[in-house]
This record gives sequence, structure tokens and C-alpha cells, in this order.
Amino acid sequence: MTFWKKTFPFLLLNIVVSAATMLLVLWLWQRGTPILTAKPTLTPAITLASAPSQANQEVSAETDAPLSDGLLSIEGVFGAGDLNVEYILIRNQSDSSVNLNGWSLSSSSGETYSLPQLTLNKNGAVRLYSKHGTNSVIELYWNSDQALWTSGSQIKLLDQSGQQHASWLVP
Repeated sequence: MTFWKKTFPFLLLNIVVSAATMLLVLWLWQRGTPILTAKPTLTPAITLASAPSQANQEVSAETDAPLSDGLLSIEGVFGAGDLNVEYILIRNQSDSSVNLNGWSLSSSSGETYSLPQLTLNKNGAVRLYSKHGTNSVIELYWNSDQALWTSGSQIKLLDQSGQQHASWLVP
């Protein structure tokens, strides 16, 4: 019984000091990074269609206007040199959806990939894998038998008229 009488105050002190330290750290963290008060909204990143529907045609009419540079970006090439991992991330940074029908990606070595009927929504992104696969609403496949990207490769995103909207140099 004397053991508990001697150690209980130290255990209690340890709990109090630990709790106070944690509260102090959280308070300091919150001062540096305030909590966001906006509620997140979930919207699909892209829509992929094999044939344009009435709804897609209406959206296309609004989004087929010429784009200025910087609305679409190639955010990077990930896993370059490894066919099983390698992909390009393309993101829509504009304030509206963009119809990518007729757009293409080209490399400095001459490879070209034509994007399918694809609408990329505001802040939406799509991954283009080099390997074989079946296209989905968030992943596209180049269907190459070998890795396409090495250090120094240049990738360009071109619209229907061949105007460049984004490029990426693989480090």
C-alpha cells in the first residue's frame, strides 16, 4: 500500500504535465494553421464518354472557347522509366470544365497520344499511364510496351488546332 501512496502523486503529475504539453502544442499549431470554415463539396473530377450525349454537347458548347495558357497543366511525370508505375498527371486549373476532345500529348521523341472524348471539370485531374489498360473516368492508358519517359524528355499538351497549352520536362 505504501508503494501506491508514494507513486500515485508522480503518476498524476505525469498525466497533468502530458495533457498540458499536448494542449499547448495544439494551441500553437492552430495559431499557425487556422481551421478552414468552408464546407468541402464533392464533385466528380472528370466525365468520360464513348459517344457525346445531349448533356455533353451542351457543356462542350460552353467550354470549346479558346483557352489561354495556364488553364491546364501537366503536374508531373511519376515513376519515369518504370512501365508498371509511370504516368502523367494532367489537371484543369480553370474555373470551368474543359472538353479535351481532339487534344493530344506529344513527346520530344515523336510519340503522340490522342485524348478520348473527355471533359475535365474544374480542378479535375486525369492520370495517363504508359502501360496497357482499360480507360476509366480517372485513368487513361497509352498502351505502350515500354516505358516512355526518361530524364530530359519533353511532354507537350496540344489542343485540337495544335496550340500548346502545357509542357513538362522530365527531370
